[in-house]
Amino acid sequence: MLMLFAVICNVSSFAQTDVKYHAEVDLGYSTGVGEWCFERVNLHTVQGVKIGNNFSVGLGLGVDYYYDLEEAFMPITVNAKGYLPVSNKVSPFISLDLGYGVGLSNSGSGFTYTPAIGVKLSKFKIQVGYNCQKITESGLSLNMGAIQLKLGFMF
Repeated sequence: MLMLFAVICNVSSFAQTDVKYHAEVDLGYSTGVGEWCFERVNLHTVQGVKIGNNFSVGLGLGVDYYYDLEEAFMPITVNAKGYLPVSNKVSPFISLDLGYGVGLSNSGSGFTYTPAIGVKLSKFKIQVGYNCQKITESGLSLNMGAIQLKLGFMF
């Protein structure tokens, strides 16, 4: 959220900064933690822009399949990443997804967020984060948290 605020405050500097199309596709696995801990498989994509070498922002869309529950959710998120380039091919990053997970196989849905850290290695990336999917259905609210590992490709 802080990164997104910084981008909005510095809009005038974008004209002098290199802005390019940025996309990524990730495959992940999330191990449930907490009271409502359910394992899930993740397939996500982010489409957006990379601003200079240090920042990217985009819209995310994906599918999280909770195989123990036989339930699927479609997270629709805004993703922001801040990079710290070490070399032309290696860039550690922090990432934040904020959005809404829509239940595909039931009527439950709710707020979702994923703060993460990772490293970009040329066109590939690996990241570890904490994913939380809140579900509100029939007046009942659940927080399903998980430690998430994702592997991806950036282009």
